[in-house]
Amino acid sequence: MSRIYWDSMLFIYLLEGHPTFSARAQHLLDRSYRRGDSLYTSYLALGEILAGAEKSPLPQKALAVRQTLDEMGFSYLPFDDGAVAPFSRLRAKQKLKIADSIHLACAASAGIDMFFTGDKQLVKLDVPGIQFIADFNNPLF
Repeated sequence: MSRIYWDSMLFIYLLEGHPTFSARAQHLLDRSYRRGDSLYTSYLALGEILAGAEKSPLPQKALAVRQTLDEMGFSYLPFDDGAVAPFSRLRAKQKLKIADSIHLACAASAGIDMFFTGDKQLVKLDVPGIQFIADFNNPLF
């Protein structure tokens, strides 16, 4: 059993039915369920996903997306005191975008085993507190 973090885009691929990436995201989700992994993302990711849903002309889309995410069994990590030091190091040393720094800092603060992302820039990083940052589309996972 591992502690798995999903970056925002994986949810968007899955929810939007992306023609190239949704099957891969579903595979990772199903695999985590079978293994009994604990699934995490951040409140920032939730906000990013819901912001996209709010653009929809369908008035209930954001509520439906939130319910779907809750049913998927993810826990939401806050940007709290434990995330401040990793965030500041990532911004200062790696010069990452604010959102990427927050995602990684929340995951580092929670001691995440595997951080799945589609961002190639993040995959090459070594972030204390995160055991492994992986390209979600890597066939090894």
